[in-house]
Amino acid sequence: MALLLGIDFGTSYFKVGLFDATGALQGLGRVAVTKESPMPGRSELPVPQFWRLLRKGLAEAMARAGAKADDITGLSYSSQANTFVLLDCHDEPLTPLVIWNDRRAHPVERAVAEFGDTEKFRRTTGFAGLAAEFAAVKLRWFQRLEPAVWARTTRVMTLPEYFTFALTGEMAGDASTAALTGLCSAAKGGWWPEALEFFRVAPDVLSNLLRPGSPCGVTVSRARDLLGLPAGIHFAVGGLDHYMAAIGSGIGRLGEASISTGTVLAALQLVDKIEPVRDCFHGPHFGGGFYRVAVDPAGAGQLEDYQRQSAPHLTLAQLTAWAATVPPGASEETGRREQGDMWHAIMVRGMMERISATHRRLLLRLQTDWPAARVIATGGGARSSEWLQINADMLGATVVAPRCHERACLGAAAFAAVAAEFFPDIQQALLGMVHSDRIVEPQAPNVAIYAGKRSASLTGQNG
Repeated sequence: MALLLGIDFGTSYFKVGLFDATGALQGLGRVAVTKESPMPGRSELPVPQFWRLLRKGLAEAMARAGAKADDITGLSYSSQANTFVLLDCHDEPLTPLVIWNDRRAHPVERAVAEFGDTEKFRRTTGFAGLAAEFAAVKLRWFQRLEPAVWARTTRVMTLPEYFTFALTGEMAGDASTAALTGLCSAAKGGWWPEALEFFRVAPDVLSNLLRPGSPCGVTVSRARDLLGLPAGIHFAVGGLDHYMAAIGSGIGRLGEASISTGTVLAALQLVDKIEPVRDCFHGPHFGGGFYRVAVDPAGAGQLEDYQRQSAPHLTLAQLTAWAATVPPGASEETGRREQGDMWHAIMVRGMMERISATHRRLLLRLQTDWPAARVIATGGGARSSEWLQINADMLGATVVAPRCHERACLGAAAFAAVAAEFFPDIQQALLGMVHSDRIVEPQAPNVAIYAGKRSASLTGQNG
């Protein structure tokens, strides 16, 4: 069976999915990513460990699919942004992968902060402000505090650019993840000369940026040593993880917007042009136009933390099922008066509602057409029928859950399917591979309860 490989480079987990041409998931590998922190604020992944994790994930996926590496005909990825590595003149890593949440560059230099606050920066990059997590800021840190390492650097590569280069030999990457580095012109989809000059990064150390989904050669012989893959697999560049999850969920066809519940929360819509919006980011869409994404760091990990610390005798599935028995808007004060598992149910219901309320605020922040009539749910929260209903009621919108739970991997597989010539273009690939599963309608009484609580909260703030 010919298979398509879609890899999701998440912050907490790497996921490796094998799909057939109908979009059916044949095998999945899921490996936890344990970062190293040799000093306070550091977040690193040694490059050899990066490849070990991927090999483990691929082996799991192939075992579950009953497949072998020679069955794979196309490959692409979904990736976090602002994670990077520095290479020397022999293309060997000088650093580990510096993860996006690494804060070694905190506090940000005043000149850098001022550069990120200019109107020209906002108009060019599609977002405002530079923090310690941005790759551009950390490159400046290496120049100042690790000058010997910087002097030996001949290539600067984000995680997806390094992955592409290592497997194909092509010095290329996707403009979708690069758009969040602070070094790009989002509208033009390329590096921004003024930012490169400011951060003292020579253009020739950077990769060629391609639109998401662009074919990018085939795997070379080194792919077998690194990942156990044969040469000749068709490769396509992917895109930002939130964007790829939206692509693998049928955004634009199954819904006008998407929400994602994972390590961070996100809301995303496709737009025709870049208009800087507070706390939003932009990047190129494969079909022309752009994505606009708003994020919040308070992700669904809080539920896992609660389960581990307060209810280890219950699974997350049990907790969310119990939460469904709790009336909408029940206060945590009520929960504290309850006993046993009902107390946990009320507390978990409150967390689920707060996360859904955050998604609503993120959708409003996008400042595109609102209210969206249909919203696609992705991430772990989309697996829970109870949470889908809370989202529908909180948003006052139809919520769509696609059939495949691994939407970022599926979006990557659809890109790979075009590179492997299974489909003539990405739109046709998505039509053939992305399918809806559950459609959840808002319940008017619950919509009214949540609207009333928002109104009461605003009244209290104004009072």
